[in-house]
Amino acid sequence: MKLSKLFFSDISLLFVFIVFVRISDGAVNYKLTSFINDMHGNVSLWLGKRQASAVTYVDWCNNSIGWFYPLDMDPIWKQSSIPIITWKIAQCNHGDSGDPGIMKLVAAGSFDSYINYFADRLKQWLAGPDGIYGNDDDRRAYLRPGHEMNGNWYSWSSGSTPSDYIAGWHHTYELVTSRGLDPTRLQWIWSVNAPDVGQYKAEDYWVGDSYTHWLGIDGYNWGSSQSWSHWETPSDVFDDMISRLRKLSPSKPLSFNEYGTVSVRVGNTSDVQSKNEWLRQMCDYFNIHNVKMPSYFNVDEPHQDIMIFGGTYGDTVWNNFNTYSAYKNCLQSNDWIEPNITNPRLITDDQFAGRF
Repeated sequence: MKLSKLFFSDISLLFVFIVFVRISDGAVNYKLTSFINDMHGNVSLWLGKRQASAVTYVDWCNNSIGWFYPLDMDPIWKQSSIPIITWKIAQCNHGDSGDPGIMKLVAAGSFDSYINYFADRLKQWLAGPDGIYGNDDDRRAYLRPGHEMNGNWYSWSSGSTPSDYIAGWHHTYELVTSRGLDPTRLQWIWSVNAPDVGQYKAEDYWVGDSYTHWLGIDGYNWGSSQSWSHWETPSDVFDDMISRLRKLSPSKPLSFNEYGTVSVRVGNTSDVQSKNEWLRQMCDYFNIHNVKMPSYFNVDEPHQDIMIFGGTYGDTVWNNFNTYSAYKNCLQSNDWIEPNITNPRLITDDQFAGRF
């Protein structure tokens, strides 16, 4: 139908519809800045933006708690970032895959003394400099136990069924929260691997809405760096798992707790341009899929070139560090939430909970 034959009311409705579509298309997805391995704050200086959160790792070992707070947690907080504690459910010096069946033991209470000790020490740290939990100088942290459980490479997957994992998670959650660690200071992240690898699917490990605050995904484009891998776009890596997690829990905020890409698209030759394009695509992907806290894994494995700052390759150089400009360009928009250094807890309660 020609526009000239529409009634005035139809024209008005059409105008309203067009305006609505433009507003919807231009909707802003605010998200928290986050990074893995900020290299003593150099990444934040390069980006011109502080990182609101930073991923760190610790095993289930009393001895590890001794070094973990002064060497990991304190430096992260001093850089005005909130730690995302990846709590690897493995015992001292056993390695990540050295305790098959450990989730059965966790659920049965065999690690209660350690869990209680960890929770008490975490509460002490969250209490801030004055040591009193619940007042203005308190800190924040995210807790990510037993990540990538739908893979077959960690002890919390090997030798345990999904039922064992869920029971162990519930038991641990109840012990930690019984110490009074509330969601304004501590948020839990249930974090899966982007593809299922092994006998079980991510859904089999779902702990339930009442036992986590965030949904998380770890995913990588491995390109041709592995015998089993090929170049994948962000959609190839993440679309399927995002769709599945949204069905499990439509309202939980979504984080990418580890993501990254290699630069080898074909063969074993680094392709800087292809990696930059992947990073540019990823920047759009966050907004399309409402990702609230993406953490780039800026750590290199041999011959993989995952780093986007300080690695072997890059398309630009900053202070003698090789860098990828597409990542920096992405971070220049105003929809990234930085920590507020005038706020003793760095971000608001709503931002901390992914409600923005």
